[in-house]
Amino acid sequence: MDDVAAQTPNEPEHNNSLSFGANKTFYLSFLLIFGLWVVLTWQGLTTAVSVWYGNEIFNHGFFIVPGSLYLIYLKRQELLSTPILTTPLAFIVILPAILLYVVGVAGDVQLFMHAATFTLLPALIWLMIGTAAAKVILFPLFFMLFSVPVGEQLIPYLQEIAADGSVALLRLSGIPLFRSGLYIEIPQGRFLVAEACSGVSFFIASFVIGSLYAYLNLVSVMRRAIFVAISLLFPIMANVIRVYGIILIAYWTDMEHAAGADHLIYGWFFFAFVIICLLGIGELMRQQLTHKPNLALLAPAAGVKRSVVFAAVIACFAAILWVANISKLGTTQLSVPSPVLSDVKMDKCNKSVWSPLIQNPDIEEGAFIEGTNCRVKVHTAWFSEQDNELVSDLHRVFDPERFSLRGTRTLNIDQYNFVVYDVVSLSGKTLSIVKWYEIEGKVFTNVIQAKLRQTVNVLAGKNTGGRLWVAMSEDDDLKVLGQTFEQLQH
Repeated sequence: MDDVAAQTPNEPEHNNSLSFGANKTFYLSFLLIFGLWVVLTWQGLTTAVSVWYGNEIFNHGFFIVPGSLYLIYLKRQELLSTPILTTPLAFIVILPAILLYVVGVAGDVQLFMHAATFTLLPALIWLMIGTAAAKVILFPLFFMLFSVPVGEQLIPYLQEIAADGSVALLRLSGIPLFRSGLYIEIPQGRFLVAEACSGVSFFIASFVIGSLYAYLNLVSVMRRAIFVAISLLFPIMANVIRVYGIILIAYWTDMEHAAGADHLIYGWFFFAFVIICLLGIGELMRQQLTHKPNLALLAPAAGVKRSVVFAAVIACFAAILWVANISKLGTTQLSVPSPVLSDVKMDKCNKSVWSPLIQNPDIEEGAFIEGTNCRVKVHTAWFSEQDNELVSDLHRVFDPERFSLRGTRTLNIDQYNFVVYDVVSLSGKTLSIVKWYEIEGKVFTNVIQAKLRQTVNVLAGKNTGGRLWVAMSEDDDLKVLGQTFEQLQH
């Protein structure tokens, strides 16, 4: 039978409804649930912290959960005046989040693990305090999701926007230029809109700060939504102006300034200026907050439905055991296969200017295909999934410091659809690149399908090792790429 704690009659008003003596069951249940969350999501937590520490884009992640707890503290009076009762309704979030975490561990998809980790935390808080109390601290609970280190996927799109916008402004200014991919060339020199120039750090930081400012200083939902939208658009437009300004200064000073260290210093000062401008816009939209009168802490003691807590404990324990079993399966050693390109007829060519950036493979090979006059090169790498990863964003089909992406298109070969990456070098040399994965003898040209196959294999107790293939042809020759793929399959 469910057990609900009752408030002691004639209790003094200053002994609020969440005193430890009257709510020992609630606090112990809360500590148990929190401890299980830490144990279950340990891998997600440790990998998230490593990303926060190692990538300056996500350094803010260290402050999100503490900041959320402080925002909850600011709402303490209203929170303690609201009935607190455990609710099973939170399971509509908890169970999918647990499943997502297990899938993330099985497929080694850190995005899934991180999203599940920081979705479970506010969902478990909701379970313990109930829907009415959760509504009081709704924004702090949602704010915890900013802990998820996500956003790097936007870099290519932000690079394109920065390049397009800056080129348009340069042409309006009458500056002669030539653009090839992300390279912008003016008479004084060449510029690359690199990943660091995408402004993704500005974008993410502005979104976090804008959301927090809107919550603390704006009252109406409409004004909050407008300010958050401004916090998303303003850094994009500002970054376009920053790139334009750097090239403009280089043009005026004959490359004496706006290069090297100057470039970085301008970026730091410009970022500070962008945040100041954003907060200035917020001040123009700011509303006078109406202070609510002090609320009497008359809510009954926290109610604990033991059946709900027990169900949450069972779900967490089951997930912990499932994750442990998956980790045990992942320790199975997989032998490294013998080289595969030794059977392929190859031309003897000088070293190519191109090679993919493949991170930590068990074995890697590269060769020019015979009969292509050194114009087609193939790289392949084997991954056992022991301290390495077959499907990963860390693998690059070209070096972004030596090549720029000009565009992508589709190549159809039999039943396979390949994404062709058209890139251009500093010297203007054009290359076409395709990649695919081979898992258990089957070809996958889609990243998601390859990752799903590996995940299914892990859950079925099978090996997840596989091979990455990357093929390059010069001078936009897609036909020879198709022939190369067919040759390698036979």
